[in-house]
Amino acid sequence: MKKYFLLATFFIFPSAGVSCAQEQVYEIDASQVAGREPQLIPFSGINPQGVKLSANNRFFLKNDQPWFPLMGELHYNRVPPQDWESGILKMKSAGLAIIATYVFWNEHEIAPGVWDWKANRDLRKFVELCSKHHMYVWLRIGPWAHGEQLHGGHPDWIATMPGKRSNDPAYIAAAAKLFNQIGAQVRGLFFKAGGPVIGIQLENEYAGGQAAHISKLKEMAQASGMQPVFWSVTANTVFDQDKMEVIPLQGSYCYRGWEPGGGGPTADFLYGDDQWIMGDALGKLFYNPALFPRGLCEQGAGSQMTYQNRFVVEPQVEAAHLQNQVGRGMNMIGYYMFHGGTQTPGLKEPGLPESYDFQAPIGEFGIIRPSYQQLKILHHFINDFGSMLAAMPQVEPGHPVRDVRNTKDLRFIARVKDNSGFLFLMNTQVRIPMPDKKVAVSVKLEHETIRFPSVTLKGQTSLVLPFNLRVGNLLVKYATAQPLAKIHTGNTTTLFLVKPEGVDPEIVVAKSDGSLIKAPLLVNKPIVFAGVLHQQLRVVLLSRQDAENSWRTTINGKEVLLVTAADLINDGKSLQLQQLADRLFNLKVYPKDAIDLKKNNNIHTGVSGIYTYYSISVAAYRPDVYPRLKKDRAVVSLPASLPERVNDLLLKISYLGGSAAASQEGRLLTDNLFNGTPWWFSTGRYCGKGDLHFDVRKWQDEIIGVDLDRMQRAKVKGAVIEKITVIPQYKINIRL
Repeated sequence: MKKYFLLATFFIFPSAGVSCAQEQVYEIDASQVAGREPQLIPFSGINPQGVKLSANNRFFLKNDQPWFPLMGELHYNRVPPQDWESGILKMKSAGLAIIATYVFWNEHEIAPGVWDWKANRDLRKFVELCSKHHMYVWLRIGPWAHGEQLHGGHPDWIATMPGKRSNDPAYIAAAAKLFNQIGAQVRGLFFKAGGPVIGIQLENEYAGGQAAHISKLKEMAQASGMQPVFWSVTANTVFDQDKMEVIPLQGSYCYRGWEPGGGGPTADFLYGDDQWIMGDALGKLFYNPALFPRGLCEQGAGSQMTYQNRFVVEPQVEAAHLQNQVGRGMNMIGYYMFHGGTQTPGLKEPGLPESYDFQAPIGEFGIIRPSYQQLKILHHFINDFGSMLAAMPQVEPGHPVRDVRNTKDLRFIARVKDNSGFLFLMNTQVRIPMPDKKVAVSVKLEHETIRFPSVTLKGQTSLVLPFNLRVGNLLVKYATAQPLAKIHTGNTTTLFLVKPEGVDPEIVVAKSDGSLIKAPLLVNKPIVFAGVLHQQLRVVLLSRQDAENSWRTTINGKEVLLVTAADLINDGKSLQLQQLADRLFNLKVYPKDAIDLKKNNNIHTGVSGIYTYYSISVAAYRPDVYPRLKKDRAVVSLPASLPERVNDLLLKISYLGGSAAASQEGRLLTDNLFNGTPWWFSTGRYCGKGDLHFDVRKWQDEIIGVDLDRMQRAKVKGAVIEKITVIPQYKINIRL
């Protein structure tokens, strides 16, 4: 491990316009960051433990400090109750702090005056599980919701009511009963009473109504006992902004299930100010964005396909979309959906499948997708640097890219406060391949200009670079690697960075005496910079693969970073690692003493650099499962149960056709719309309940959005199941 105590290399920051090797230098002027001090808005609450939540007109606050919350949608009614806890924990492991969920009216009032709050409709139990694992909750109570639910969530007799979605007395009386029911279910679970519910959304996408209706709904919800910290509406909702009753939260989808083939190139990858992107996405604004904090309730993490409309969600595109939102000034991210599910029989919107998988980071069966890993990198960054980031206004260059088809010029923006900030670079555009770019950027600050050295920005990537970043008592002048996380242990702050593809990164650090030191960064070769009062900064560069496999969590009250290719779930008492096919688990732990596993025949341990590493093996499992295929049909006989070391048994179903359906004992379980990718089907919840039957339906000519070669194969070969591969998902538990 290299240590740097004295000045090794003086580094001169060239002024704007100076270039190396005849290269163009992109410039951004952040010498005079515009904007007045944030103004508090009337939303606040303190829980019995003394934690305070509030907001100003730019960002949210926790204990009066800037807070950048991450939220994700999971619909309790669309996930079996036995899977709620693992879903909640997977969302927590991804770095989310809030779980949002619709409360669909027609899910609960199953006949006039007949209410069902049991089994997968047990809202109270779901919220209590969120509380158990220290996750906040944001309820979206309607009365109208959409969410691909039949009638937008309205019961049949409400859907035919002439005065629905207005202050018509009959509708208000019916909606008041719904709110009273919801209020009773979550009584005592609001933040101010020590519970997890911090927010409530009223209505949804209410662009064609009257502002007075939102005021009336809030009044009714309060009368039913609902007292959250934050009240919200979607940004394309009419409301009375002068009353400051609700916070408008935005929606943004780069894959759009309502457009042919998921849509074309969108403006979601062009940095801009808040009003500009909303004008593009929503068409019209109903409020002044300067009055409210900038946040999203529907950042598209996937999208819903229909019987006619198909597409494939690319994980790197979803990650770039998130990076763009953060760069443009968003200070709250709420995903729709983060965890997929299955529609309630008879309650799906016409034209949609039974599956509500959404191609989400966590799929219908709880399977973690590559998008989860890529988003998690930015989540770690937001959680560890969000208190700085949230307070930083965005600064655009003088001539920003505004054409979605411009693949030549660099898309970039900065977020800056007190001469410190982050530079956001974008080289991804949905539906358009982007070429590699060799770029250098100068950031002009009030008293200096930071010139980043030339880097290669690979196509289909994005990058965040820090400048004048205070870490411990040392100042990182810049680094050409992306911040991932920081952990304080004793007198050492460890800064984890991610190596960009195609870049040999470097770091420049300013010591307390003003001297500068420049050092190359090498993967897994930590370097240490000494500060004053025996403080030091350790910098660790991770490969992109290790960054995607990193998990930022807490063990016995201590902040840790774990690196493992397995999925990780931390319930506070144990770590569970889950891994497909591979029965050998490898785990790296920082700090070294965070976990203490004794060596035995199945566990090998040692020290590797800053980590303790463990290799843990479990016995192989060879399930006696042999799918029986007959062209467009298959039968799979399942074991009665799975051994302790196996978490699940997955089927990778490769097929051609229009769609496929799964059933058991004559009951339709779910379906899958063919988009050219295999169907991953989890069998764990169906073991011991009879054979699984899979049926493929033929290709329909009206289907659009599928790759032309695969579409042609489906037409020529007809409906056929080509192969079913049976794959065990192993698990281990590590007690804490």
